[in-house]
Amino acid sequence: MHEPNPITLAAKASDEPEFRLIGVGPWKEEHPGEPRPDNPESPNYDARFSTELLDEGDQRNVLDRYRYWKVEAIKADLDSKGRHEFEVAVENWTHDFNIGSMVRTANAFTAKKVYIVGPHKWNRKGSLMTELYQYVECCPTIETLVTNWRENML
Repeated sequence: MHEPNPITLAAKASDEPEFRLIGVGPWKEEHPGEPRPDNPESPNYDARFSTELLDEGDQRNVLDRYRYWKVEAIKADLDSKGRHEFEVAVENWTHDFNIGSMVRTANAFTAKKVYIVGPHKWNRKGSLMTELYQYVECCPTIETLVTNWRENML
C-alpha cells in the first residue's frame, strides 16, 4: 500500500468532513423556535414556501434565497425579475449530446425559452434539474419551430 497524498493527509487532519452536505436541513433544525413560513397564521407567512421542503430539508441546486421555495415560485420570481428576450434552439439529430448543458446555460442567462428540435427524447440528466426553472419546448421538426415562431410574432 502507498502513502496517502500530502493534500489528502492535510484534509484529514483538518477534521473537515470528506463529503460536505449541500443545501439545508428541515426548517425546525435550521431555524429553531422560528414560526414556519408556510403557516397562514404565522407573521412571516409566504405562500412560496413548500411544506414538504420545510419538513425534509432542501438539497436542490438553487440560490440560497430560493431555499424551501416551490419550483413554481422560483420560476415566477425569475419571470418577475425579467428574462432576457433571446431564445435558444438546439437540434437533436441523432443523440442529445450537450443539450443539457445548453439548457443549463440558457437558465444561467435567463433566456426566454429553449427549443429542442428533433424526434428524439433528450436526457434531462445533463441539465441538472435547471429545466424546471426554464421554459423548454420540444418541436418535432425545424418546420414546426419556424411555424411556431411566425405565429408568435403576429
